[in-house]
Amino acid sequence: MTVHHHSGVPARQPWATRGQLIFFPSIMLLLLIGILVGGQSLRQQIQTQDKSLELNLVRGVHDFNQLQREVNRLRLQLVHSHSTNTKDLNLQLKITQSRFTIIQRHFLSRSLDTQVSTIKDHLVRSWLSLKPELKQWQQEPTNIKVQSRIIDQLEKLELDINQVSLLNQRQQWQEYQSRIQRHSHSLQLLSIITILFCGFTLLVGYSLVQFMRTRQHLLETVEQLATIDDVTQIANRRHFNAIFIQEWERMLREQSCLSLLLCDVDCFKAYNDHYGHQAGDSCLFQIAQTIHSCMRRPSDFAARYGGEEFVIILPHTQLSGAQAQASVIQENLQKLALDHAESIISDYVTISIGITSGIPQLELDSHQIIEQADKALYQAKAQGRNRSCSSEF
Repeated sequence: MTVHHHSGVPARQPWATRGQLIFFPSIMLLLLIGILVGGQSLRQQIQTQDKSLELNLVRGVHDFNQLQREVNRLRLQLVHSHSTNTKDLNLQLKITQSRFTIIQRHFLSRSLDTQVSTIKDHLVRSWLSLKPELKQWQQEPTNIKVQSRIIDQLEKLELDINQVSLLNQRQQWQEYQSRIQRHSHSLQLLSIITILFCGFTLLVGYSLVQFMRTRQHLLETVEQLATIDDVTQIANRRHFNAIFIQEWERMLREQSCLSLLLCDVDCFKAYNDHYGHQAGDSCLFQIAQTIHSCMRRPSDFAARYGGEEFVIILPHTQLSGAQAQASVIQENLQKLALDHAESIISDYVTISIGITSGIPQLELDSHQIIEQADKALYQAKAQGRNRSCSSEF
């Protein structure tokens, strides 16, 4: 079987449409990457600052607590000097001195507020002023007056250490609150950007959906214009060619009967000459709609074949069924009663129908079936028109 396919050239998609379909997703992807990168950068910044703040806070509390503990030990050793040997006292002095050195070096590298810095400097000066008296007491361990004065100064030093430790913690807490506020502003900004991105995504998505719907509607309109006959508003010959090949192949696979009806309006040239072409178009429209109304099954198909000719495809229909369908069409057209004063057959418009029916075979050409229906139509005209003739293939 030789099958001839008739297909139109597919319409190319406009470059502007392609550009839009690529541009919007690209912008959305770039915005999403920017939000993710910004969020990751902000998270790393918050983690780094929080770790730094936590380290400074823990380190400051630890250093001041250790310093206060060593000053307290030194004071207790002086209070109980009668039971403390000189070696332990000297060791405690060195330990206390090292703690002051640690405090001084550590806090020199940090920015302190004026109050904390002042008290810290006062601590260092107090300790430096205390060292000569400690040296004097080491030389005169029995000097109760010097010992008492050193103990009093050490007590004051403990209180000052405690005060500067609390102030340092308060400063760290204020800095922490300040950073939280800055982070909150950054998070708010990121949230606003995310919300705007979501809104933009919804807007673009809605626009794309509307665009695709409009495009689909236009494609359907173009397809309809390409497959619908302007005059009769039923399928045109191009659409018939595609459907006939499709049904022929389907019936070939199923080995089921296929019928084809070829209809021709009798004496239509005389009708056009007498009533005019506009009336002729109106007549063809009414005949086409009458034929179309006789299609009872979804697979039945009617089309304008050309000029005043119409063609009907009846899948799963034997010759007797096709003949019955032809009779129904002629009866409905007779009921329509379209005047035809120039007809040599009747006072009304009539049609002749050629019918062919059979089961498609591989050795048959689908176009030969159309030719066979055309021969049956020619036979109907030769026998006097306004009738149908049939044959089997």
